[in-house]
Amino acid sequence: MPELISERFTYKETDALIKADNRSAIEAAKKSLLEHRNSLERYIVRNPIFMTTLEPIEADADAPRVAVMMAEAAATVGVGPMAAVAGTLAQLAVEGAVTAGAKNIVVENGGDIFIHGNRPYTVAIHAGGSPLSNKLALEIDAARLPLAVCTSSATIGPSLSFGEADAVTVLAKSGALADAASTAICNETRGGPEDGIKAGLRRATAVRGLGAVLIIYKKYVGSCGDMPKIVIADKLSEELIKRVQL
Repeated sequence: MPELISERFTYKETDALIKADNRSAIEAAKKSLLEHRNSLERYIVRNPIFMTTLEPIEADADAPRVAVMMAEAAATVGVGPMAAVAGTLAQLAVEGAVTAGAKNIVVENGGDIFIHGNRPYTVAIHAGGSPLSNKLALEIDAARLPLAVCTSSATIGPSLSFGEADAVTVLAKSGALADAASTAICNETRGGPEDGIKAGLRRATAVRGLGAVLIIYKKYVGSCGDMPKIVIADKLSEELIKRVQL
């Protein structure tokens, strides 16, 4: 299977990696990403609370699609709409490329990924200081696509988190929902690895529309839902894992 070509696209706080079959698909994804980000910025100028609130807020009647998607996803899981921004923009960038004729397109935006295509993909999970960081990967077959794979962490990145897990990865058809849900679930991961993972999994099972959830907290791992095959990098990592179940 031919390799996808890649390009990193940075604009203000946006730092995205785009992979696609051809250059025109990448250009279409970049154009869509830029357009939707700019429309969100203009909306925030006249509605600044949309950017700062940690609680759900309804988008205005004339809000751009990106803001509506963020607000609806955030309301579903009880967080502020900016918790869904990266996953929403990743999805919209992919949709723009697909509309322009892209067959296989992946956009990773700040650790949140949206994939469209007709081939399998392997997604590694970065989990900060956990000894399992980059040691676990998800094998996602083409039948699951399009799909969002969004990760929230209490130990890496600039995003605010009230939890403790090194990585909460959520799979869903909606990039906005996967992103918002990963934040909401990560917020629940408190009280140590076992209790934290169980609390996160209980929160995950209460959210409709999620495909699967994987939580990594130090060397402890828990999951729920229709999880794709988890690939472990080496025998040492496999022996290190402590599995947690509800």
